[in-house]
Amino acid sequence: MTTPTRFTQAALVGWDRDLGPDRLASETLESILAPVLRRLRLPKGVLAQLTGVNHRHLYPADSPTHGGGLNAARRLLAAFPHLVDKIQIHFSTSVGRDLLEPSVASTVSARLGLGPSVKNLDLGSACLGFIEAMELAAHLIEAQVLEYALITAGENSRPLLENTLNRLLEPELTARQFFRHFASLTLGSGGAATLVGPSRLHPTAPRIKAVVSLADTTANDLCQGDFSGMVTDAAQLLTAGVKLAQATFQLGQEKFGWLGTTFDAIICHQVSRANTDKLCQVLELPEARLLRTYPDFGNMGPVAAPFNFALAWERKLIGPGQKAIIMGIGSGLACSMLELEIPPNP
Repeated sequence: MTTPTRFTQAALVGWDRDLGPDRLASETLESILAPVLRRLRLPKGVLAQLTGVNHRHLYPADSPTHGGGLNAARRLLAAFPHLVDKIQIHFSTSVGRDLLEPSVASTVSARLGLGPSVKNLDLGSACLGFIEAMELAAHLIEAQVLEYALITAGENSRPLLENTLNRLLEPELTARQFFRHFASLTLGSGGAATLVGPSRLHPTAPRIKAVVSLADTTANDLCQGDFSGMVTDAAQLLTAGVKLAQATFQLGQEKFGWLGTTFDAIICHQVSRANTDKLCQVLELPEARLLRTYPDFGNMGPVAAPFNFALAWERKLIGPGQKAIIMGIGSGLACSMLELEIPPNP
């Protein structure tokens, strides 16, 4: 399974998305953090100004981390009941998890009532996991060892956000420590599910056409997180991430002739305004073709890319006869870019 790779047999048969019901404004977070903002002499509105994130969504405190992915998967499978028994593998790509074991995939599969012949695997690659799972599913379909794969992801940022707020309110916190935890305040909550299957049986479904990916593991320490919180060197992460994305897109140019104008829709995992602006600038992507979701939803981790594709489809920003690129950068660092082609209406 090396990249770059062209595919001829895999398609996105169906998809669904979910969103945490509780909408939390950056202004509300700043009111909670008012004591530390005053002490560190940080201006009002600093969170939205520096990140571009105005709101993020959360699930209730008692919600399981995988809940959003489960919700999306239930609706997806209800739309394709005739394919449920044909699913052979389920990838859960969530970063957050309530337990170290069992696998999140096994828990979600049990709630969905999937059968004993389904292989359940957790696939982790930070914010890139969902795209990586789409690529793996396409490889398996191309090799004719798989017909259908279910991919899910669910993120509930409430516990990490609450832990971060408590840490930022500690009286001895320095400005450097504040900004090391700053990125945690942008995290949002949601879920996504996608069914990948053979294009020959779904002639109108978006085709997975090509993928390129690269890694820069020397940058693995720039964003690190666990159950208690996340620490980020935002400036270095931005520089290293965009550099890796530039090299990855260049690989797509060399192998597949990609240009920014090749794609009618640009779907990407979004962290903040600065990251998104820089990515568009360096890759020469037409900003009008990018659906910006970070202002209203924040950074939803691996949920972001499939969520954004579903939202773009609903808003008719992508449709029959068009091409899209789905891209992401995950801590580690890893970058993948996947080309989709939607067949024209018959």
